[in-house]
Amino acid sequence: MLSAALIVFCKKALSADDGAAFLWLADAVAIAYLYRHPVRHWPVLFASFFTASFFAVLWLGLEWLSAVEYTLASLAEIAVAAVLLRKFCPRHDYFSGIRHWLRFVVVSAIVPPLSSASIGSYFVVLNTGAAFTEVFPLWYAADAMGILILLPVLLLYEDANGFRGNWAGWGHCTLVTIAVTALTLVLLEYKSYPFVFISLALVWAATVLNLLASLVVICVVTIAMAGHLTGISGWPKPAGPGVEIPQFGLVLATFAAVMPAYLVAVFTNIERRRSARAVEMESSFRDAVESSRIGVLVVSLEGRVRQVNRSFCDFLGYPEGEILGRSVLDFTHPEDMERSRDLLEKFSANSGQSLCLEKRYSHREGHPVWGELRASVARNIRGEALYILAQVEDIDWRKRSEQGLLEAKERLQVTLASITDAVISTDAQMRVNYMNPMAENLTGWLGRDAEGRPLDAVCHVEGDEDGPDLSTAVASCLGQSRVIFGSGDASLTSLSGHRYDITWSVSPLRRHEGDLLGTVLVIQDVSQQRELIRQLSYKASHDDLTGLPNRDAFKRALQEATREALEDNACHSLVYLDLDRFKLVNDSAGHIAGDDLLRQVSKCLRGHLQKADSVARLGGDEFGLLLRYCDRERARERCQALLGQIAALRFPWNNRVYDVGASAGITEINSRNHHPGDLLSQADVACFSAKRARRGSVMTYDLGKSAAADQHREIMMASVIRDAIDSGRFSLHMQPIAEAANTGRVSHYEFLLRMYDDSGQLLMPDSFVPAAERYGLMLAIDRWVVDETLVKNGGAIATAGFSFALNISADALGDEGFQFYLLGVLERTPVPRGRISFEITETAIISHMDSASRFVTELRRLGCRIALDDFGNGLSSFGYLKSFTIDYIKIDGSFVRQVEENFVDLIIVESIHQIAQRLGARTVAEYVEDEATLRRMASLGVNLVQGYHVGHPRPLEEFLRDRLPGREGYTTETA
Repeated sequence: MLSAALIVFCKKALSADDGAAFLWLADAVAIAYLYRHPVRHWPVLFASFFTASFFAVLWLGLEWLSAVEYTLASLAEIAVAAVLLRKFCPRHDYFSGIRHWLRFVVVSAIVPPLSSASIGSYFVVLNTGAAFTEVFPLWYAADAMGILILLPVLLLYEDANGFRGNWAGWGHCTLVTIAVTALTLVLLEYKSYPFVFISLALVWAATVLNLLASLVVICVVTIAMAGHLTGISGWPKPAGPGVEIPQFGLVLATFAAVMPAYLVAVFTNIERRRSARAVEMESSFRDAVESSRIGVLVVSLEGRVRQVNRSFCDFLGYPEGEILGRSVLDFTHPEDMERSRDLLEKFSANSGQSLCLEKRYSHREGHPVWGELRASVARNIRGEALYILAQVEDIDWRKRSEQGLLEAKERLQVTLASITDAVISTDAQMRVNYMNPMAENLTGWLGRDAEGRPLDAVCHVEGDEDGPDLSTAVASCLGQSRVIFGSGDASLTSLSGHRYDITWSVSPLRRHEGDLLGTVLVIQDVSQQRELIRQLSYKASHDDLTGLPNRDAFKRALQEATREALEDNACHSLVYLDLDRFKLVNDSAGHIAGDDLLRQVSKCLRGHLQKADSVARLGGDEFGLLLRYCDRERARERCQALLGQIAALRFPWNNRVYDVGASAGITEINSRNHHPGDLLSQADVACFSAKRARRGSVMTYDLGKSAAADQHREIMMASVIRDAIDSGRFSLHMQPIAEAANTGRVSHYEFLLRMYDDSGQLLMPDSFVPAAERYGLMLAIDRWVVDETLVKNGGAIATAGFSFALNISADALGDEGFQFYLLGVLERTPVPRGRISFEITETAIISHMDSASRFVTELRRLGCRIALDDFGNGLSSFGYLKSFTIDYIKIDGSFVRQVEENFVDLIIVESIHQIAQRLGARTVAEYVEDEATLRRMASLGVNLVQGYHVGHPRPLEEFLRDRLPGREGYTTETA
């Protein structure tokens, strides 16, 4: 659109009588756009420019064919200019130097217009019959001048980021532009041949403005001149009376008027850039000198300090003001004064050749400091000496280091003679040239006798098979120039035949320049340390009392056996052996007798094992046996024989004879059972099962069918239960208990416990309650159930308005602490106590009759109801009815499940119900799984029924959500 507007402007405003334009600006805009955009965008830009130019020319009144021809001529110029600019001016450095500017002018304003002028003139001649020599100069001059004045402005404005937003700069530029343009128009109107005066005004503008502003002024003034000269203002053209100047002459005159200012603007910009670079370089040089770690001085030819940097001031400790103006000799150390004065005179006399020497200076605090002086003479362009430039590097540290090296060498000699390490140095041919006293002591050689001999003739070192021998190590050290360490089990044999345990290393010895001098062999006598390590290693892996391997050593042997089982499919057996009646010996005869008995048993075990087998004392009276390449059945036979040997052992002590026995547990090590921790646990459990079954027996662990495996699973389940208690992986489900005559009427619900294992699988009570009862975990579970129902969800349950029953274990029924806690919770819970029932099993009552009686009495006093669970399963079920007041009697499901097929079960259920009715208790039939059983219970008069036919258990949270719409994670805690 900008190009189209400029086309119309140039034809309407800058053309005389609709002829050739005096100045053509449209192509400069298109060239700038193409140059600034990637080549992949050019097709779109060409299409856009063609469309805009075509319709602009049509609007001016030309025929469409002429519009196409003249647009194609412009496109040819634009394409040539854009391609040449991208090739020869890729870095946008058009005005950084004369060569760059000339190259820019040639590839943008001189060469491209040739294509446009040639093609356009051809079409003009073809369409109008005009002479080519008349059209071509005007066309070429208009295009060239338009590109020359407008294209740099467009490109520089795109690059001049720092000029944007500088309103003061633009204001200054605008004022100058208006002033020069007004002066130009006045001169054109009232002055004949005014171009010289216009040129002077433009040159003045170019000197006071920066490059971009100068080119803007030149561009505006040129357009104003073109408009005036083509007569758009109606003013007369600037010529004398009766003189007619042709258009091409006016173009040349305009070009001559603006070119001096154009050149001044370009050259002024170049010089400004050069001056800025010079100032920058000088500033950088000053900064470098000031920040240099080397002292720099500018000294007059007479030896007076003119300028000094901070490093020299720090070197001598003087402030800058106390150094300037003084002679350099004032800072020279007195002992070096005469030599420094002579050198200064000779340096000034011999035309100032470069000087370099080390000398001492006097620090402000009075002590000498060493510096390395380098001096040269600075000269002017005629070669005359101006001043002396001196550099002083602080080498005081180096001089002190040299002195320190001399002292260190002396200390090294004394140290080598005093240390307990043997040190032997060799030359590059591996011949001994130095031995310290410790080396003489270990090898048996005197230093003077060993000097010049081959190293392996003086030092006899042996290592293990994997480590390098000494000669090879020294050769590798010389060849590879690196430290070589000997093997950990090396030994040295002295000249007298004495053998030492040693560690050794050999290192390359080099000069300061890097040349290889030889090697240094360092030998440490570690005989005592290795003997101590051997003793400690034995103690760390063996039992002090019996001399057998200990638990750690046995675990290592077990790991090796499991590796063989996994990799070679080998089969071994692990035996866990525990003595019987050992505590009797310890308690009656004393611990000394017990220790002696353990030693005899250990001796017996060692004597009856095969060579490949392993035995260890695992602790106390427990032993571990590893029977290699022995399956489970063979291991059982061998263990029974071994237990027979132990049982036959007689131990006399203090006129008494004791005997002991042993029990053993066996597990097989194979490719399917190879984890050491599991194996030890399996063998331990099998041994424990053997002791429980019958002392002096052997129990084999079988994952699928053994009693030991069952007990192991209980132990593992106990661990899972403990983790579930800690992490709260229990869940409460609710099963309805309904009227037998109408199961739609629910009397109350029983809370049933579920547990999630560590993999998230839901476990039923039958799979974890026996283990919890055996290992004393039911009390913690009962407490969790009470908290979950009466505390955490008490408010929601109270709002829901249903009755429920909680089961109480035997452990809880006999624990006074739990009873006290539960009674306290019942006092505080928002749930009405009349809705709460507690179910107690016969087993719990048998275990804690007195405690249960008192506890039931307290619960009933608070308004809670009591149910006797699993009634009829015990031999004395009816006897409990005399000791307790019961609200519900739950008939054991074993009688209810087959009541239709078993007449005896029917009689028992009917009897229980009749007795309950006489006592005023309601009966509940468990395990009602089908319609026939339900009808039978109703016909017998049983009050309530419970089972899958009545309703499946549902999670408490799900039940509460259905009862309490809008409840989302709602809990009410009371304490």
